[in-house]
Formats: sequence, structure tokens, C-alpha cells
Amino acid sequence: MDVERFLAGNVALGAVLVVALAALGRANRSFLRDVGRDGDAPWRLLARLALGLGSALVLWVSILDNWRQLVSLPYLHSRRFPSERIELDPTPEGVRRVTFALIALSLVATACLVARHVGGYGIQLALLVSAVVLWAPAFVVRQRLDFTLALGGANGSSAVGWLSYAVFLLLTWAFDVAVILLCYAAALAAVALPVTLLLDVTRLRCPRTTEEAQAFFAALGDRTGTTRRDR
Repeated sequence: MDVERFLAGNVALGAVLVVALAALGRANRSFLRDVGRDGDAPWRLLARLALGLGSALVLWVSILDNWRQLVSLPYLHSRRFPSERIELDPTPEGVRRVTFALIALSLVATACLVARHVGGYGIQLALLVSAVVLWAPAFVVRQRLDFTLALGGANGSSAVGWLSYAVFLLLTWAFDVAVILLCYAAALAAVALPVTLLLDVTRLRCPRTTEEAQAFFAALGDRTGTTRRDR
């Protein structure tokens, strides 16, 4: 059925991913607001650039590439024999090159924001290890669900059949989105480590002291000096 084919397809998965990202953004809107209102103008511009690159990546892959093929690449490239690394109905090479370019640009821009606003090496290592460890079981379950989904889900036209298919479809989408986010999180943590080191070496990671803060500390120093003289 056309409806089932669409729901099991890449565009529908991309739409679900957009909804999931919007929900995550809403849950962390105060943090994102702080990132967007960084005291340094170049970092505010970088935050907008990272948002634009991330949005372009999601739209590009959802419309022209294939999410399920993309997140399967680590598994395929870990196979020993070339015959085990064959993709069925592969994405055109030109489209995949643009995808990789968007991923690289998005990772670098977002990694800079992670280094500045989230945390340093310990948090990034923990994120990398956690994402890699969680990826394996999530990918295995997702493979099983996707295989069953490809066989067709709704049994007949009964309400019970469509209800069970809807529950199964939601579960499949949940694991697909989880694998996508875990892949991005692992890659982001791996990129953030050298980016953080570079920003530390160039002393660009920590926010600069603003003029308001300078006035505050100057007033605090004057008050401390006055107190000492009074004593």
C-alpha cells in the first residue's frame, strides 16, 4: 500500500527526526537561548551557522539521501569481506559527497559550541564512550525492526491490525531516531576533543570578560581596598 510505503520511507523518518529534535530543543530552550545570546558576537554568529548547517543536513538527508543507509555505514565498513559491505539501492555518489560535507561542517561548528558551552575533555570522553556503547544494541534492535517493517505491517483493514502497526511503526521510528542521534553524538564528541584543544591553545574557548563584569570587579576591588584601610 502506498501509505505503508511512505510511512516506512526516508521522508517520513526525516519528519519524525525533525519532531524529535524540536522536542529536544524545546526541553532545553533555556540553554539554547543562552548559547544564542553569547556575549561575543562571533560566537553568536557561529551558533546561527551551526543551526543552519544542522537544519540543512537534516533536510538534505531526509529528501535526497537515506538515513538508514547512512547510519549503517559504520557497521558495513567494519565487515571483513567486500561482499558484506554491499549496499542495496545505494545513494548516488554526488549526493553522498554533499551529505558528508554537510556532516563535517555541522560537526565542526557544533563542536566549537560544545567546547564553549557544555564542557571540556571529561564530558566529551564520557559522551563518546556512552554513545558508542549504546549504539551497538540500539543498532541491532533497529535492524530487526526495519527488516520487519520492510515486509509490511498492517494485517488486513481491521482497526486492531492498523493499531498494532501504528505501535510497531512508532517503536521503529524511536529506534531509528535513537541510532541517528547516537551516531551524531559519537562523531560530535570525537570532533569536539581536538577542537577543544585547539580553542584552549588559542585561548578562545572561555568567554571574555565583558565591560559590565570589568566594572563589577573594579568596584569590588575598590570596596575591598576601602575596607582594609578602615581597619
